[in-house]
Amino acid sequence: MKQAPIIAAIDVGGTFTDAVRLDGGRLTRAKVPTTPDDPSRGVAQALAQLGGADLLIHGTTTATNALLEGKLAPIAFITTKGMRDVLAIGRQNRDPRDLYSLAPRQRNELVPRSHRLEVEERLGPHGEVESALGEREIASVCNAVAALKPQATGVCLLHSYANGNHERALGQALNKLGIPVVLSSELAPEFREYERSLVTAANAGLMPLLRSYIAALEERVSPARVVIMHSAGGWLPAEIAAREPVKLALSGPAGGIAGVRAALDADGCESGVAFDVGGTSTDVSLVTREPRLRAVTEIAGLPLRTPSLDIHTIGAGGGSLAWIDAADALNVGPQSAGAQPGPACYGRGGNQATLTDALVVLGRVPQTMKLGGTLELDHALAEKAVSQVGARYASPLQTATAIVRVALAGIERALRRVTVERGISPSGLPLVPFGGAGGLIACELAELLDMDTILVPRDPGLLCALGMLQTPASRDFSRTLLLSDADRKCFARAQRAAREMELRGSSELRACGLKGPFKNAASLDARYAGQSFELNVPLKANWRKLFDAAHKKEFGDAYPERRAEIVNVRLRVSAQTLARLSAPKLPTGKPRAKKWKGVPVYERDALPAGFKLRGPAIVTELSSCLWLAKGWKFEVKKSGAMLLTRS
Repeated sequence: MKQAPIIAAIDVGGTFTDAVRLDGGRLTRAKVPTTPDDPSRGVAQALAQLGGADLLIHGTTTATNALLEGKLAPIAFITTKGMRDVLAIGRQNRDPRDLYSLAPRQRNELVPRSHRLEVEERLGPHGEVESALGEREIASVCNAVAALKPQATGVCLLHSYANGNHERALGQALNKLGIPVVLSSELAPEFREYERSLVTAANAGLMPLLRSYIAALEERVSPARVVIMHSAGGWLPAEIAAREPVKLALSGPAGGIAGVRAALDADGCESGVAFDVGGTSTDVSLVTREPRLRAVTEIAGLPLRTPSLDIHTIGAGGGSLAWIDAADALNVGPQSAGAQPGPACYGRGGNQATLTDALVVLGRVPQTMKLGGTLELDHALAEKAVSQVGARYASPLQTATAIVRVALAGIERALRRVTVERGISPSGLPLVPFGGAGGLIACELAELLDMDTILVPRDPGLLCALGMLQTPASRDFSRTLLLSDADRKCFARAQRAAREMELRGSSELRACGLKGPFKNAASLDARYAGQSFELNVPLKANWRKLFDAAHKKEFGDAYPERRAEIVNVRLRVSAQTLARLSAPKLPTGKPRAKKWKGVPVYERDALPAGFKLRGPAIVTELSSCLWLAKGWKFEVKKSGAMLLTRS
């Protein structure tokens, strides 16, 4: 009998690198400090601590950080004559922060105008050739690119989503220069020139960085095979991830949503409201039975046309700095202490107060707890840092309380954005906290949102990595068709496009060593004739009725008598999941409690199924800590999760 492969999953966060390993049903955990100068070094350290693996599923922030910090590789960008300034013009919408500014911030163009080149060619909206691309024009632009000496080149010609021949001709010529080339007709064959131009330029700018990072990582963790989580909640073989790095923008958080879904399934919950408090940010999401995908991923104000799970992120995490602004108001984040030096209580040289320091001062983290099993917290340093924030507070305790309240307000707004603002009441759903600090503020957040139940999964501080273990490889494709339902063959044409994408996805996954059978999920973006935006519905023969129903649900009305259009066809090809986590073996017997400032402290690994507790109390574990507030109680479920209820 062939032995199952040993699989590890490692997620790089702003402060810690979280790692888990599954070997024949045995789960091993590790948590090491992130190495910001070279994240692959921390990944290799975590994998070595786990004992190695055959397959490494990796969640990376490299692409996200490069986009946020504007540190993309220098590239050349080629487009149709007359379209050179599409990246500068954008949608002509102002940043909300600049709504009343007399000198608004300049749009992030990604590529300077000197590196945006034009070619003499033209396609119509249906792919018809209006002006052919000649050999002399190709040679001229290749010479111009060679003179610029970019590290990559992006090609996005007008209407190339309908006909990619001109882009392919340019790509073949540019490949001879020995630099990576990104074609919009292969990466994102969808209409809307600005969005397609933007995602093409972003992908080209990320390619050299991610290729270098992935190569270094593969060398460090050899002989383990490396695969990378992508934003839509699956993973890609390293060779595809290096070619399409823009799809890794929400790599880590996508694993967390998979972990939340598994936790909800284990306890029979249909949906839940999840929030992940990491070192530098908090990710929130409404988790339903079917993944909630969005076609556009917004990073640093850039609407990137690439699919991702519906996750909302704010700059408030455990390492977020507390500071006073010019109006003498207290703020928490988005600036962060990061992994180095980290919060003051880490004792690594940090002297500015963070959310973590405030929670320590409030007594929610016991003196005996070691983060990741090794890092001791210095409570005196935390109190010293907190006492230096503002002069209005009478004591460090008051300051710490204010810091936590400000952080809670920001996270509450984010949670309302993914629930209340979409017409969904959170009160009947469980709140699912994870990340290192999620459990320390969960009770207060639930009260602010009028929620009565909280589900704390096992290993909440490692949930992103645990979720990665349980996700399959997948490829997501899309194509613009622009078909009217006046054409009786529109559905057949959409089906044919889906089949072509299915063949491409299956062949790419097989070429990377994955075996079938593969699962396919097809959908389409539809709209009424004359509308500017679309709704996504399953690709079925009754798509028109499904669209009318979706429109009525979303906007309160429908127009069955009006013509409708199929705009885009989307397809996901998924492989089989390689690993499934079984329910943990929980201990038996009565656990013993220690005391910290008059509050009982329990070790989570010692809690048996059915164990009940009333707050206030503290539960510690390797990856996280739970503060059970007064007025709350919990019970340990057979799944290993803790179910908190408000009494």
